[in-house]
Amino acid sequence: MGMVLVVDDDDDIRDIVALVVRRRGFEVHSSADPVAALDVAAERGFTAAVLDWSMPEMNGGELCARLRDLPGLEQAPIVILTAYADAETRAQAYAAGATRFVTKPFSLTDLGDLLVGLVGAVPAEDGPAAPTS
Repeated sequence: MGMVLVVDDDDDIRDIVALVVRRRGFEVHSSADPVAALDVAAERGFTAAVLDWSMPEMNGGELCARLRDLPGLEQAPIVILTAYADAETRAQAYAAGATRFVTKPFSLTDLGDLLVGLVGAVPAEDGPAAPTS
């Protein structure tokens, strides 16, 4: 089963995103602290990540760039989820290595579909891995 890293300093948003991700069959590691999340990613890795942009200590762009520097995570899908809809923030997110940029408010169904589309269907525990798209 794939692991999705969810990092958002807003407890409600983080919990909702984690719930959506779990319902799609992924394991979730969620964190309000981007520095702690970076440590977890370095130790455990992940299949995909959903990162808030505006967080204390380190914004989503910085976290995304630092995640990209970790061995094995150079190509992992990273979604930036943010209230900032301006072109400058979008450009900064993609320059940091984001795979997708989603603005709040967002559709829970669309976010779940996006993650499945980025990493492929989650295989059954004993079944063969599904191809990724």
